[in-house]
Parts: sequence; structure tokens; C-alpha cells
Amino acid sequence: MRVVLITGCSRGIGHALARGLAARGWTVAATLRAEEGRAELEAAGVEVHTLDVTDETATQAVVAAVLARHGGLDAVVANAGAGLFGTVEDLDLAQVRSLFELNVLGAMATVRAALPALRARQGRVVLVSSIAGRRGAPGSGAYNASKFALEGLAEALAFELEPFGVRVTVVEPGATDTGFFAARAEGARSGTGPYAAISARLRTVGEQTRGSIEPVGVVVGPLIQALEAARPPFRLPVGRGTRGQLLAYRLLPWTAWSWLVRRRLRLPRG
Repeated sequence: MRVVLITGCSRGIGHALARGLAARGWTVAATLRAEEGRAELEAAGVEVHTLDVTDETATQAVVAAVLARHGGLDAVVANAGAGLFGTVEDLDLAQVRSLFELNVLGAMATVRAALPALRARQGRVVLVSSIAGRRGAPGSGAYNASKFALEGLAEALAFELEPFGVRVTVVEPGATDTGFFAARAEGARSGTGPYAAISARLRTVGEQTRGSIEPVGVVVGPLIQALEAARPPFRLPVGRGTRGQLLAYRLLPWTAWSWLVRRRLRLPRG
């Protein structure tokens, strides 16, 4: 029976993935920071651990507990993460540091702790990034930076782990119904000062976007397929319009792309 460790499972992608894999016969160890979602996971046959992935010692202990109980590990999904809204100047660096501790260093600590076991079984590493890890957007500078870092980490790991038969997949969802918009933090000065008008416009666009958010199934279905595939894809963009947006970003010159972004968001141009 295949064993997987998934972080960030209180809601959203991690929660749905844990239940989906358990239903397919995987042994699933799921982590969460708070109690939200625990009862539903346990009812689905998921083994639940309380974990803050920014605590490296605690992360190592959870991985050790999973290995002691199940004898090995076939996959790890580093899903725990958070968002942060605000123009760069409106953010406090303490907020940015906390974001990187969770989104980047937490993912790295999880993978590092699991790698010896994954090498032993030629397992899988999955990093849950975002379309925000491939292109920047106003009001998302810190979040973009954290997900860009995750993409770079995934590329390095893919090269390092290939000789051991360990496959790496980085998942890049678009707007998905994970509770992200409601749960993300805001910059300490967001909505005030010289960027007030831009921030207000971005909030309006964000509210409009909520109406087109897709269910987590659009992410979880392809992710399960990737975990069970003999040769999984390295990058896995998922969600309506995600591939088209990334293709346009890659092919268009910056002047054309930035014009499209300003037009979509109705941003002022100096």
C-alpha cells in the first residue's frame, strides 16, 4: 500500500487530496496547524498529525512518526502555504519573512525530512505552487516572490533527485476554491497612502474573480493522476485558462503583456 504525507490539510487542496487518495487505497498521513478539518479527515480514514511546518524539529518528528508506523514513504506533497496581499511598499518585512518561512522554508523542511525515505522507494515529491509562481501581478509581490522561489526549488530538486529515481512535480493552480482570498493576510498599510487607489481597484478585481473560482477538484483530479502515473509531468498547470495565460506570458514581449495586465486591471500608467 502506497504511503503519502501531505501538509496543509485543514481545508482546500490538501484536505480534498488527502480524502481522495485515501478513497483510492493510499495510506495518507495529513498535517494541519489547527483543528479545522480533522474530524472529516479521520472519518475518511486519514491519519492526522498536528504540525506547523515552520518548526523544522516538529516536521522531522512527524516524518519520523510516519516512517515508524508505516515503514516507508512513497510520496510527499508540500501543500501548506498562505497568501499576502499588498503593494510592496505597504508590506512590513516581518510579514514577508513569515510568508517565506511558511511557503518556502516550510516546504523545503518537509521535503528534506522525507528525502531519505523517498530515495529508498524511488518516490514522488510534489510542491504546490501557483500560477503566481510563473508571472507577477500588482498587489501580490511578496506572494509572487515566495512562489517563484518554490518553482526554483522544484527545478533544482528535479535535477538532484533524478539519479535516484525520485520524480518531482510542481502544481500551478489558478483561482481555486481553497478559501485563499478570505484567509490571506494584508499588508500593514494596505489601502492607505499613495497606493490606496491601486489597492482599492485590485480588491474590486479580486471580488469579481471570486465568481469564477473553480472547485478544488480541478486541481485534485490531475494531481492524483500525476501521483499515480509512471512518468508524471514536472510542471502541472491546472484550472480554466491557466495554460493559455502562461503561454501568452511566455510568448508575448513584456510591453504587450504589461499592456494586457493594465487593461484587465484598469491600472494607471505613468
